[in-house]
Amino acid sequence: MRLRRSPLILPALVLAALLGGCSLFGGDDESEAEAAAIAARQPEPMQALRKIEIGRTRDGYAITAYGTAPTTGYGAPSLRPRRDGQPGPDGYIDFDFVAVPPDPALNMPQGTLTAREIRADAQLIASRMRGVTGFRVHTLSNSGQVDF
Repeated sequence: MRLRRSPLILPALVLAALLGGCSLFGGDDESEAEAAAIAARQPEPMQALRKIEIGRTRDGYAITAYGTAPTTGYGAPSLRPRRDGQPGPDGYIDFDFVAVPPDPALNMPQGTLTAREIRADAQLIASRMRGVTGFRVHTLSNSGQVDF
C-alpha cells in the first residue's frame, strides 16, 4: 500500500501550531481577569447570625452557622477561627462568620431576608476539644454561642 502526500496537510499543521496557544474568542484573558478580581475581594463579616447547630462526627464536631448577608450575591461563606482556633481564657473557641462579597460591577440588590440567607460549616477534631467550654460565632450585629 502506498501513501500519497496531501498538499493541505503541511499548511493545516502550521495553522494548528499557530492557533494552539490562542483562544478563538479571547476567553482566557477574561477568565484570568475574573479570577484575579475574585481573588482581590476579601471576605467580609455577615450582617446577622440566625442560628448555630453543632453535630457530632466520627472524628469530632461539625458546626453549622446560619446567617444573613448584607446583600444578595455573597459567596464562599466560612467560619474563620480567631486565635488560630485555640480557646480563649474563658474556654470558648471564637469564629467570625464571613463570606466573599459580590462583584461591585454587578450592582446586586439588597434583596429579602430569605434571598440573603447564607450558611457556613466548620469541622473540629475531637483531640483539639480538650478543655473547650463551647463555641461562639460573631457577625456584624450579633453573636451566638453553644455551650457543652
